Amino acid sequence: MRRLLVLVFVLGGLALPAGAQAPDGVIDIVEVQGPIDSYSISFVTRTIERAAAEGSELVLLKIDSPGALTAEVEELIALVAAPPLPVVAWIGDAPATAQGAALRLAEAAQITVAAPGVEIGRAFRSLIGDPAGPSDDDQLIVVTDAIPGAVDDLQAALGPLIVSLDGVTVDLGDRTVVLETARSVPGEDGEPRSEVSKQVRFNELSVWARTMRLAVTPHAAFFFLVVGLAFAAFEFYAIGPGLAAATAVFPILLAGYGLAVMPFGWGLPVTLFAMWLFTVDYQRGGFGVLSYAGTGLLAVGGFFIAGTYPDMPPSKGSIIATVIGIALFYMFAMSTVARSRFTTQTMGRDHLIGSEGIALSDLAGEGLVEIDGARWRATAHREAGIQQGSAVVVAAVQGLFLEVEPAGREKQP
Repeated sequence: MRRLLVLVFVLGGLALPAGAQAPDGVIDIVEVQGPIDSYSISFVTRTIERAAAEGSELVLLKIDSPGALTAEVEELIALVAAPPLPVVAWIGDAPATAQGAALRLAEAAQITVAAPGVEIGRAFRSLIGDPAGPSDDDQLIVVTDAIPGAVDDLQAALGPLIVSLDGVTVDLGDRTVVLETARSVPGEDGEPRSEVSKQVRFNELSVWARTMRLAVTPHAAFFFLVVGLAFAAFEFYAIGPGLAAATAVFPILLAGYGLAVMPFGWGLPVTLFAMWLFTVDYQRGGFGVLSYAGTGLLAVGGFFIAGTYPDMPPSKGSIIATVIGIALFYMFAMSTVARSRFTTQTMGRDHLIGSEGIALSDLAGEGLVEIDGARWRATAHREAGIQQGSAVVVAAVQGLFLEVEPAGREKQP
């Protein structure tokens, strides 16, 4: 009976509302990092509304962003300017940045703090890549002191910042709130010191949202795009079990999200044309003039894409590494794997001339044949009329392809 009472008591305690067990008040910290897109705007909005509903002490926005990619940010700025609970913005840690809409978001908060050494500016820039306002306002400045109308105070770290907010009065329009964020406790030397008195709760985007946001920088979107297309081409020509196609879906999906939120201008068609040149040259049997042209155009497309937004400087090293990697992939990996899939274990292939087999597809130009139990890429004259299931004979070997003719055809003198 005693054990049953103890169990009921424990379960009853677990069933109490969260607020009954948590410290009096919570400080919600929300990271606003990287380009501000629809995912991050929705996340910050929901967090502020939930914090107000749960009675949190305040919401602290930790900002490090070059700006916004969508005009939806204006709704978030309006919410932060007239919030249901105190909102504090901290631009940090150094060397963080707050530009354009990200800076206006920080300025809209009731209290704006920055870490020494961060950069702010371009407040007239509505979206990343948009023309700025007057030239005098298109500058980035390093924060070394409080700036009237922009930065109220300097704090290098979150802990001291939260402690410094204790006793600060915040006007929310319909009411005034006095923040209680610290308490005095005895120090090791016996002297009193201040420490954070509230529970600090860090709020993060979902795994899916963080994954999709991997492509919200131009050079990252470029990388995922070309890698996805290369794997798709590999699957098409290697005729594998579908693993390459499954692998291609993920980077293409990420690149698609990046393309949706960051228009790339001429960089996108140039990149697609370069990948087409690689594929056409591979289909012709090697890495030749078209592939070298594709390598150059791929670099041009990558820098066009990465240079679309001057607020997000491109990673030149990553673009160059991506271009070299794709060229090497087409030069070695595609050919090597294709040979291993479509050839027998013998070193040469001239012995196949004269061998008979079966067409596995219609050969209206090129297709698949089976010779001695092995699958091969094959070509035939369109006039040959070779259909799936027809008997064929190998007439010649050209690169990775077998030239075949209908079996039984008499050779011309």
